[in-house]
Amino acid sequence: MSSNFILNDFKGWERKNYLFLFTMIGVQLVGFLFNPSSWITLVGGLSGIICVNLIAQGRVSNYIFGFISALIIGYFGFKSRVYAEVLLQSFYIIMDITGLYTWLKVSEDGSGNVTDVKTLKGIQWLYAGLVWLSIGMAAYYLLGFVNDAQQTLDAVTFSVSATAMLLMIKRYQSQFVFWLLGNIFSLVLWFRAGTHAGGDYALFVMYSMYTINSIYGMIHWLKLKK
Repeated sequence: MSSNFILNDFKGWERKNYLFLFTMIGVQLVGFLFNPSSWITLVGGLSGIICVNLIAQGRVSNYIFGFISALIIGYFGFKSRVYAEVLLQSFYIIMDITGLYTWLKVSEDGSGNVTDVKTLKGIQWLYAGLVWLSIGMAAYYLLGFVNDAQQTLDAVTFSVSATAMLLMIKRYQSQFVFWLLGNIFSLVLWFRAGTHAGGDYALFVMYSMYTINSIYGMIHWLKLKK
């Protein structure tokens, strides 16, 4: 792995991919201007946007930007009492470290980037569903200890996104099905937080961009597989 591998991960994209990245960043900045809260929130949102674009491109440095985003969003989740987000971002922090090590270890060229893509087939979907259910049940009971206001929705949101993260580390293209579901649930959570609990709409805007990126990533990873 070269010393400037982060910069290298932004090279070689198609023009439309750069346009998509800058569009997402622009939307996040506009959202911040209309509802300015704190610069640290903006940094978290921008780090998350860069992270998901790098995921869609199959670049290993997504884990570094994801780690930064998870720290910041986890803090604001705690501040807004969105405990599922705190649980999820704590999980991301651990998995970002694990994923960085795993992708670097298995890459053929030492870059850490995705060179082989797998998809769930047949009974593997059942196994993924069971993992989702198991994580969801554990999250449901854990959130019950902190008297979470929307325990069921929070547990579902956490479990589907956690399942997506596990599939991503294993380089499964099918991860994006779970990312898409998780992002939709997160949109609901942060919209409610912004409306009723003093939450931050910048994060709602960020998850809107994530939803679009999930669809793109699903398509792009299929191209990587071919």
